[in-house]
Order: sequence, then structure tokens, then C-alpha cells
Amino acid sequence: MLSYEEQTAYLDSIERVRQSAVKHLDSNPGVAVEFIANLHRAVDHVMQQSNGTDRQTECRPGCTFCCSVRVEATEPEIFRIAREVKKLPADRVAAIVERLQKFAATADGASRTDCAFLDDHLCSIYEVRPAVCRRAHSLSAESCKRFAPEIPQSLDMLLRADALMKGTSAAYREVGLHAAGHELCNAVLLALTDETAEARWHNGESVFPEKATEATIQPPMHTPR
Repeated sequence: MLSYEEQTAYLDSIERVRQSAVKHLDSNPGVAVEFIANLHRAVDHVMQQSNGTDRQTECRPGCTFCCSVRVEATEPEIFRIAREVKKLPADRVAAIVERLQKFAATADGASRTDCAFLDDHLCSIYEVRPAVCRRAHSLSAESCKRFAPEIPQSLDMLLRADALMKGTSAAYREVGLHAAGHELCNAVLLALTDETAEARWHNGESVFPEKATEATIQPPMHTPR
């Protein structure tokens, strides 16, 4: 349980982020997709600060235990990923679409399924991965290996990252743009195969048919301690 002071600080952080993001989005309406990179940089900064703590994260390249749980991304994150994928050669784009289609046909949400963007134990969209992936961390790789029901994490880092994510999503909604959580692979597949999707989102439409959830829910295997 958070103390009253901690709860107040957390809510204040969300509000500061919201105000700052609304100001920027209002004055630069044409960069709504690009703007999400600011959130990603801020979350990365929070996570990198773990290097100065007593208990450092044990996440390393090639460690993919959290890459088989449901991952959600917001609309601007989804379109940012789709934009980067579309820059690739046509054969690679086709291969990615095929992998996403296979994921959509086989993943049922009830069991662990490797992310379609996982390639040889590495994230193929690492530079543009969603904030929930950037925030996910573990203080015990052994706990991840055992798929323990609770994974030790830094509560401070989770709260700081979550405040950034909640404040940013609130800002998008305030300027009339959807920014809720959608399953990553299915949503990117739609963004890649529907050429009108991004434009319709910019016009304030709800593009993704899946029932949206709170954008900042972290994967279920990551439970703070």
C-alpha cells in the first residue's frame, strides 16, 4: 500500500505529465505519432536509473521470459511501430505480416505465446517497442525462469514509469485522440494492412475493434515487491 504522501506524489506526477503533453500536442497536432517517442525516452531514463540502486535489474539481451505474455500498446505506439516496419524492404514487410497473421490465428490469450516480433531471442522492434515493454523488468532472473507468480521489481521505478504512461495517455485523450491499450501484434497487423487506419485515428476515430483496456497495465508475470 502506498502512503498518502506517495499517492499524492504519484497523482501529481501524472498531472504534470498530462499538462506538458497536452501543451505540446495542442501546438503540434501533426506529430501525434512522433510525440510518443518522448514517452519512450522518459521511461527508458527511469529504467536506466536502476544502475545506481542497490538492487539492479537482471534483464539482459536474449532473456525473453516476458516476451511470451500479452503485451499492450496504445494507438500512437502501434502506428509508430507500423511506420518503422513499412520502411523495411517489401519482402521483409511481407514476412512480418505473415508472422503477425500466424500469431493472430494461433494465440488465444489463455496461454503463453512468443511475441511475433521476437526474432532469435531478440526484439526485432526494440527501438520502437511499447512503453510496457520498456517498463518491464525483474530483480531476479531466476524467478522469471521459474515463471514465478510474483516477480520482484522496483516499486519506485514502476510508479515513475506508470505516471509517465498514464499522463501521456490522458493527454492524447484530451486532444481528441484515442490512446488505450490494445494487444500489440493484432493491432500492428491491422495498422500494416489497413492503409486508412492512421488517418482515421488522426481524425478521432476508434480504429481497433478489440475492446480497449487501461493502457498502462503491465504484463501479469511482473508483480512489484
